[in-house]
Amino acid sequence: MTDYIDRIADFVHRTRLEDIPPAALAHLRRIFADTLVAMAAGMQQPEMRALVSRQLDEGADGMAQVVGTGRRAAPMDAAALNATAGCWLELDEGNLRTNGHPGIQVLPAALAVAQQLGASGREFLEACAVGYEVSGRLGGACDMRMIVHPHGTYGVVGAAVAVARLRGLPRERLRELVNLAGSSPLAGNRMTMKDGATLRNWYAAHSAQMGQMAVRLVESGFTGPHDGIRPTCNDILYDNFRPHDVVEGLGREWVLAEGYLKLYPCARPIHAAIDALRDALARAPRPVTAEEIVAIDLRSFRFVVYLDRTDIRNAFATRFSTPFALASAIWHGSHGLECFSDEAAARPAILELARRVRMTEVPEYTAAFPARQHCDLAITLRDGRRLEGRCETMRGEPGNPADDAEFERKFLAIGSPIWGEPRARALYAEALAVDAVGDMRGFAGGPI
Repeated sequence: MTDYIDRIADFVHRTRLEDIPPAALAHLRRIFADTLVAMAAGMQQPEMRALVSRQLDEGADGMAQVVGTGRRAAPMDAAALNATAGCWLELDEGNLRTNGHPGIQVLPAALAVAQQLGASGREFLEACAVGYEVSGRLGGACDMRMIVHPHGTYGVVGAAVAVARLRGLPRERLRELVNLAGSSPLAGNRMTMKDGATLRNWYAAHSAQMGQMAVRLVESGFTGPHDGIRPTCNDILYDNFRPHDVVEGLGREWVLAEGYLKLYPCARPIHAAIDALRDALARAPRPVTAEEIVAIDLRSFRFVVYLDRTDIRNAFATRFSTPFALASAIWHGSHGLECFSDEAAARPAILELARRVRMTEVPEYTAAFPARQHCDLAITLRDGRRLEGRCETMRGEPGNPADDAEFERKFLAIGSPIWGEPRARALYAEALAVDAVGDMRGFAGGPI
């Protein structure tokens, strides 16, 4: 009954960079670059600046970069801060097959430990790859309850095995690690994001810290249950756990290659609505203003409709409201960070338009998700015209890929105000070639 855990342990122990298909490895490099700038941007928020000051003033010294601050810290502190910041602006990558965001669960812990140990970029990428794959397969092998937020759950296992690779944990201890880490989730809830409660961003820090602690515990002789994953994924947080799905094709078929990078800074399901909106607006002979709109009718899968709040509390809440995202995109005539700011959250015209959005779940669309992300949208104008748009596969999914140039533009648009454009360009290039770095302590030439 627990053979699947041995197969996970074997995969973590044996996998090398040469075993990873080129497309998956190229996407992992993009994930690293994208996560790097997401962490740096989130770190500029006032709450993060305050937390960094408190955490580092009382924390231990170390070699791990606290991205976007120019400071270094011990791996526990750096990984937690980077993970929290990386979630803040909803810019971090994700993977629909995994029911969440494996990257921000795994990369901060792997980066911090790699830098503390002076691991090579190659070793760092190998750790990230096995951590992402294990984490993602666990997330995709169960039915996720809508109320449970995935951050800090299966990501603990992914972070733990990534750190174990970097620390050279022997194969005979990996099974114990998987069971111990699988028994150590955080039970966060999605109402935090709907309510605009920024506590939600700390959930990813649990993976970053507990993944490291799980390795320390096993190294110290602590033990886990015989199967620490099944109760978590079948009884406590999720339902209908399918161990066979975790290991089927493991090492041959890479979930890693099926992820997305975000082009809009909001919850991934909302991207289907924004894509449908852009399709509808493209059919208009001239730009449409908020004042012209009588109603916006949307038909989509469950998760889009679940994000239904119109009582917007702050900028963070805007990122998890489908009606607000549509209204703000129309009002701004764009879909960038400006649409999800405190200023936008307080603008009466946007809030009033958001209340004109009507949403309906289509059961067939819910059944087709995540393989397809159907969304139909219709805008009714005061002159009687009706503009219709549709999304079947969101921009950035493997079935509707974005151009690499778009991801570079995203990195530069977000990173240049932080680092300046020349250094942002250099960081982007180095992140995409991170496996050539000899010592991760010297990544980027110093603190970033």
